[in-house]
Amino acid sequence: MASTDQPAGTIGDLFLRLRYATDPTADTFFEWQGSVFAFVPGEPPKKVFNVVGMNVAKASVDKDTQQLKMTSRELTYYLSPDNENKKLETWDNPWTKEKDLPVIHIANDPVQMALPAKAPLTINTNPYGSTSAIVTEIPLFYPNPLATEDGIYDDYDSTKMYQAAECFTFRCATDELYKKETIEQVDINWTRVSPPAPFMKMGQYQKQQSKNGGCYLVYHCTGYKLPPGSDYHALKSSVLRHEIEHVVPSYSQAPESFDPKVRGVSSWTYFKQHYDRYQHDPHTTWPIPENHQ
Repeated sequence: MASTDQPAGTIGDLFLRLRYATDPTADTFFEWQGSVFAFVPGEPPKKVFNVVGMNVAKASVDKDTQQLKMTSRELTYYLSPDNENKKLETWDNPWTKEKDLPVIHIANDPVQMALPAKAPLTINTNPYGSTSAIVTEIPLFYPNPLATEDGIYDDYDSTKMYQAAECFTFRCATDELYKKETIEQVDINWTRVSPPAPFMKMGQYQKQQSKNGGCYLVYHCTGYKLPPGSDYHALKSSVLRHEIEHVVPSYSQAPESFDPKVRGVSSWTYFKQHYDRYQHDPHTTWPIPENHQ
């Protein structure tokens, strides 16, 4: 249970120091690794992928709007479930029996948020230890970007609404909560519940299973904040370092600033944006190398 004598915190103060940095020009890196399980009605859960990922972000409090404004770039790579260092190029679907489906890794640029700076945070302090946890839960329910009248994407996701949840637990030393500096040592747990990724081509199978509750994925990952001043060379994953160096070098730093005119990117919008390339060049590299865009 949480301590009854907990420190107070707000989005614009504590979350800024915990998740980002007090310097609005500083890049903050997080790195994570974990597993992805598929849940299909009537079957045991099946581990389908290992994953590694990173996010590099900048954030600051806008004094005019009283919002914490964040902008970032984010990568997550699907790896073999039997090898934590093998980037998958293709995947064999054990349910539809389709083979050699191109794996479209997550490359979201940008990922942006504007949050009320004065909003309070719930802090769970371990009364028997020296750490505290700050939990953020983001339920998602909005029109599916792949839902179109012509049904062109129905083989990949046939649902009308995108329904998912992103749940984060940030953990740090309790003493750090009372300071005004950037919190340097932060661990993260990330759990995501979502429909099958579009590249898995589960749309029709998902439709058949809908009467039984449908299929979904659970991403379960742990990670940490990199020390202040770190660049991508400090990432533990050789996959991430190689990809940033040779394929997507822009992910070595966050965007310059929050831009309200730019729409955020997700796996679903990225798939839709590059669908023609997916259809006509099945052997291309994913994510798309920046010198080929």
